[in-house]
Amino acid sequence: MSSQNPQQTLGSSTSHHSESLSTVTEFPSLNEDVPESLQRMFQRGDSVDKIRKNLGYSFIAVRNALSEAGDPKLRDRLKTEPEFKAYVKPGSNGEIQLIELLVKMINNQLNWEELFKCEAFLNPEPEPNVDPLAFATSRAWSSKYKGNLARVLFLTIADYLSRERTCYARLTTIVNSSGTGKSRMVDQLGTEVVVVPMCLRMGHEGYPPPDKEIRDWLLVGKTDRVTVRKKLYGLAHSLLVVTLSKLEAIEREGHQESQEPKSRKQNKKSVQERHEMLALAFHEHMTQGQSHPTDDYRETFYNDVIKLANKFTETGQHVKDNDERDGRYVSPRLGGLLEAGENLCRFIDENQILDSKEGLRRPLIILAFDEAHILTDRPDEQNDWNLFTELRRILREIKDLPIFSLFLSTASRFHKFSPEIRFDPSARAREPTNRPLNPISEISFDDIAHPAIMDTRTIHDVVTTDWISHLGRPLYVHPSYPLRERFRTTLNRFGSYLDSLPEDVRNEVRVIDYAKQKLLCGPTVLDDNPNGVLACLSVRFALTFNMDVSARNVSFAQVERHMLLCIAATVGLEKLVTMAGSEPLLAEAAYDLMKETRMNAVRHLANHSDLECVDRGRRGELVATLLIMQAFDAARGIHKNRWVTVVDFMKALLPESNYEALLRSLPTSWPDTYNEQMTFKGIFKDYGLWFNHVIKVESKQMISKKHLWKFVTRGAMILCATNQEGIDIVLPVFHTGRKLGPDSMTAVVIQVKNARDHKTTLNESLFDAMDSVVKSAIFSTSNDSESTNQVPSKRKPTGPAGPSTPKKAKGNVTPAPEVVTPKLANENMKPVIRLVFALASPKSAVVFRERPLIKNDFDGFTAFDIWLAGLDRETFNQLQDADTEPYKILLERSLMPHDAFKLVDDPNAGKETKKARVTRRQMMAPLILPDDNCNDIHLRS
Repeated sequence: MSSQNPQQTLGSSTSHHSESLSTVTEFPSLNEDVPESLQRMFQRGDSVDKIRKNLGYSFIAVRNALSEAGDPKLRDRLKTEPEFKAYVKPGSNGEIQLIELLVKMINNQLNWEELFKCEAFLNPEPEPNVDPLAFATSRAWSSKYKGNLARVLFLTIADYLSRERTCYARLTTIVNSSGTGKSRMVDQLGTEVVVVPMCLRMGHEGYPPPDKEIRDWLLVGKTDRVTVRKKLYGLAHSLLVVTLSKLEAIEREGHQESQEPKSRKQNKKSVQERHEMLALAFHEHMTQGQSHPTDDYRETFYNDVIKLANKFTETGQHVKDNDERDGRYVSPRLGGLLEAGENLCRFIDENQILDSKEGLRRPLIILAFDEAHILTDRPDEQNDWNLFTELRRILREIKDLPIFSLFLSTASRFHKFSPEIRFDPSARAREPTNRPLNPISEISFDDIAHPAIMDTRTIHDVVTTDWISHLGRPLYVHPSYPLRERFRTTLNRFGSYLDSLPEDVRNEVRVIDYAKQKLLCGPTVLDDNPNGVLACLSVRFALTFNMDVSARNVSFAQVERHMLLCIAATVGLEKLVTMAGSEPLLAEAAYDLMKETRMNAVRHLANHSDLECVDRGRRGELVATLLIMQAFDAARGIHKNRWVTVVDFMKALLPESNYEALLRSLPTSWPDTYNEQMTFKGIFKDYGLWFNHVIKVESKQMISKKHLWKFVTRGAMILCATNQEGIDIVLPVFHTGRKLGPDSMTAVVIQVKNARDHKTTLNESLFDAMDSVVKSAIFSTSNDSESTNQVPSKRKPTGPAGPSTPKKAKGNVTPAPEVVTPKLANENMKPVIRLVFALASPKSAVVFRERPLIKNDFDGFTAFDIWLAGLDRETFNQLQDADTEPYKILLERSLMPHDAFKLVDDPNAGKETKKARVTRRQMMAPLILPDDNCNDIHLRS
C-alpha cells in the first residue's frame, strides 16, 4: 500500500473526475442492483489483496452498468479490458488509487456511484472538438472590419430615406453572389445604427446561426392570404415594440452602472452619440457568443416578438385607410404599426433632431432579413403574392419614418425580390412616382488585400496563393453548408478565413478547391456543367454579356451562382451591368478546372449553348486572348510554375522552326547604346510573364508606365480600351531580378486584325503605329496625356520580309527627325516585342520584320517585330486541328460599353452618396481606370 494519505489521494482524484465528467453530461441513473452487487463483492474488513483480486469484477460491473445506462458519450469513453488491465497493473499508481477509492466506498465515505467516474474505467474526456472552420468563421466575423463598405451602405440607406425620394416603401435588397460579405457588412452597420437582425436560413447550421423560432413561426400556415397578412403585420409591429423595450432596458442598465442621472441633451451631436451607444449595446447583446444554439438574449428577443405578434393577430382589426388601398391593422390595446414606429423613433430622437428635412436622412432602425429568399416562395396555388410582397406592402405604412428594411439572400433567387415593374403584383409599385428602390450592388473588394507598393514586391511575392487569395472579394464561407461538413470535405478558405484559421490548420488549407466550389456552385469538377464552364471562361477572359433578354437570364445565373460581379442594377433588374472581377485565385481555379477537361478553352466557348449571349470582340480580341492564354498555360504546364520566362512563352507560342530563328535574331530597332551582338535569347534571358486572367481596361491612360507593373501584381494581361490606337493587347513583362515598379517593366504589345486584306505580307506601318504607345507604357516619365500622342517614327522600306539573321549595320545612322518625343528613362535596353495577329488571313505564316542594314532614325528602344497570319498550327504552336474551326467561329462581335461608374442607374442619388458608391464600384474593378479608386491597393503605406 502506498504511504500516501488515502484521503488526499482519493479527494484529488475523484473530485477531478467528477468535475471533468459534469462538463460533458449529467451522470446517468444506475440500476439499483449494481451498487448492491458491488457491496456484496467488496465488504468492510476486506484485505488489500482480496480487493486487488476482485478488481476485474469491478471492471465488469462498471462496464455493464454504464452500457445499460444508455449514455453514448460515456460508452465511447469506456476502457477496453486490455486498457483497464494496463491501467491497474500491479504496483501502478492506477491500481493503488482504485484500491483506495474502493476502501472509501466500503467504509461509506463515498457513494458507490463515484466509482463509475474513475479513470480506471473511463478514458479521459476528449478535448472539446473545436472545429477549425467554426473557429475561423467566428474569428473572421468578430475581427476588425476592413474597408469602408459599411459606411457606403449607411450613406446609401440615408439617401434612400431622403424626403426628396418618392418610393413605394423604404426597403431594398442587396444583390451579388454568395460569400461576398453582405451579412458581415450589415452586421458592421449595426455598430452605428440599431439593426434588428433576422437570419431565416433553413436548417440548423451556418453562420451567423439561423433564428429558428422566428423562421419557423413565419413559415407555418402561410396559405391563407388574409391570415398571412395579419400575421406579418403583427410581426412588423412586434419587432418595433420589442426593440423599443430592449433599448429602454439597455439605457436603464447604462444609467445604473454609471450612477449618473438620466440626461437628454438636445443637440445633434449628443443625440447621435446616444443613438450610436444604443446601437452598439444592442448589437453586442444580439450577437454575443454567436454560436449554436443562438444566445439566450437573441432567443428571448424573438420569443417575445412571437408572443406579441400572436396577441396582435388575435386582437388586431382591419381598418380602411384613405392612403392605402388595402387598409391597415390596429389593435385596440396595442395600437398599429405606424404608432409603434413613431414611438420607437421618438425614443431614439425625441425632437427629430437627426431627421433631416432635405438631403441625407439618418436611419434610426434597420430591419435586416438575412437569407430572406424563403420569403419569395409562393404559397400553394397562389400566383400573385408571397410573404415578401405582403411584408413589403405592410412596411409601406411606415415609409415616412427613418426606418429602413434590408433583404439579403445568398441563394440563387435575388431577382425574385425585384420583379419587372410591369409584373409587380402591386399596382402602386407600378406607378412611375412610386417605384421600389433600386437594389444595392456595392460589395467588399480588395479590402483585405496585401499592400502592393511600388518597388517593394517581387514576382515571387505576387504569385503565392496567400497573395492572390487576398485579392478581390473576401469570399466568406457559404453559410448554408454545415460547418463541420464544410471543413471535413474541403479543408479550405479564402482570404479572411485563411487569416483566421489556426496556424496548424492554415498550412493544410486547399484554397484552390474552395475556389472551384465557388465558381461551380458546389462541385469541384467541370463535368456536364454549362453554367460552370461559362463561369470559368468569364473569370479568365473577362467575358461580357449582351443586353438582350436571353443574355440577361444568363447574367442572372452567373451572378447568383457563379461569382460574376453585379456592378449596377435597377428596379426590376431592367438594367443589369455585370463584370468578371479581377480575382486571380478564381482564375487559378478556372485554370485547373479547364485543364482537367483536356479540352482547350476555345472549344468550350465556341460550342457553348449561350455563345450568342457573349460579346466576342469587334476585331477578334477575344480570339487573340484565347490564343495567348493557351500558349502561356502550355509554358507554365511544362515548368510547373505560375510565372514563365519570355523565352519559354515564345517557344510555346511559335512553331519550332520560327522559335529557333527568333532566338538567333537581332532586334529590328535599337538605341544608340545597343550592343549589336546581342540576340533575342540574350536580351530576354532575365524577363518573365505572369497572368492567368484578362483585365479589360476602359481608358487608354491605363497603358502607361505609371500603371503597367500593377497588372503583374494581379496576374493579368491587358485587353485595351475600345478607343486605344495602335494596339489591342498588352502583356506586362517584368525583370525577374528586380522589384516590381515602373522601371522594372517592359511589354509584349499586340495589334489584332480581323480583316481579310491583312494576309501574309508584313505591314510595317502597323508596327510603326505602336511606337507612341510603347514609349508611353514603358519609357515615358512625362504625364500620360503628353506621352500618348507622339508622332510615330518613319522607316525606309527594308526589302522583302523574312526571318532575320544577325547582320552588321553598315554606314552612318541618320539623324532623328524633328518630332516631339517623351523623355526616356535610363534603362534604354528595355526590350519590347511587337506582334500583329492577322487572324483572318486565308494563308498562314510567321514573318519577322527584317532588320535594316542602315539605321536611319532614332527609335529609342529595342524591339522585335513579328507578323503572325492565319489560324492554324503553322502560325500558333499550340493550335490543334480541332481548335481551328472554333477559333474562326469567334472572330466577330462588337463591344458594348457600360456606364456603371457614373451611377446613371440611380440619377436621384445625392452628391455624397453618389461619390461614395462610385468609389466603391471603381474599387470593385481594379486597374481598369486611372482613377485613384481603381488603384487604392497600390497606394497603401
